[in-house]
Amino acid sequence: MHARLLRLGAVLAAGSAVLMGAASAGAGTKGGLYDMNAMLNQGHPFATPGQYQAPAMTAPSRAPAPPPAASGQPAGQGMAPIAPPPPTLRYTPPPRPGDQAAASGEPWQPFGEGGGDPWFSRYYVSFGGGAHFQNDLDGRNAAGTPSTIEFDTGFVGQVVLGTNLGQDFRIEAEAAYRIADYDQVTAGGASAAANNDLAIATGIINVLYDIQLGSSFVPFLGAGLGVAQLDGGDAGSGTQLTPGKDTTELALQGIVGLTYQYSRAWNWILDARYLGTSDDDVDAAAITLNFRYNL
Repeated sequence: MHARLLRLGAVLAAGSAVLMGAASAGAGTKGGLYDMNAMLNQGHPFATPGQYQAPAMTAPSRAPAPPPAASGQPAGQGMAPIAPPPPTLRYTPPPRPGDQAAASGEPWQPFGEGGGDPWFSRYYVSFGGGAHFQNDLDGRNAAGTPSTIEFDTGFVGQVVLGTNLGQDFRIEAEAAYRIADYDQVTAGGASAAANNDLAIATGIINVLYDIQLGSSFVPFLGAGLGVAQLDGGDAGSGTQLTPGKDTTELALQGIVGLTYQYSRAWNWILDARYLGTSDDDVDAAAITLNFRYNL
């Protein structure tokens, strides 16, 4: 029994020596127990053969060699660039009206197509004249008797500088001159010829509104406020003398008219005007034909 155990121990010692010798002989070779080079140089299992291989390990002082170029790619480049993903849906705000107008090269109309031109962007000049109808002038003569001066049909001339305010409104500065001759003066039931006249010079600011009908004819309404300089001679003689006017008064004006848009540049205007002053005895009407040029 003792001899049998000695023989078994000798066999195990001999086998261990053989295994240790084989391991020591295979260390540092391909397939050896401690062969890390084989593991590092092994390619990725999903890589295209020959495209993405690990660089060969050389001396520790040298950098890894670049991977071989793929077919159709310049040498020295790695994997082909990946295309960006398609754009995702996102909210795009609508363009602002001002930006749309700037892109189209047209002025922005804040009140729409029917709202006229933008504020203070289009000016015009107008000139014309017509018939002036001076109402009777009531007063008292030198004897204190009530008297009335009647007038012939006179003339009015005017010139205007205006601009559009937007949404069919306009504002204009008007200078006008009216004159009418005396026809006769009546006092105490007796009438006599009168050889003088009454002139009225006005400066008025008018505000007007155009009524768009979708045609070349545009009715309008307006009102104005300003000053009037009255200059009238005496009527009659002696105790029948009626003094004239020489004063500056507040002036009010009402206008109704019709514009014919002959072209974009030229318009013809027919209107009727009523002028009143803070002197209750002086008021007048007029019918005028005017030509307007849009700048």
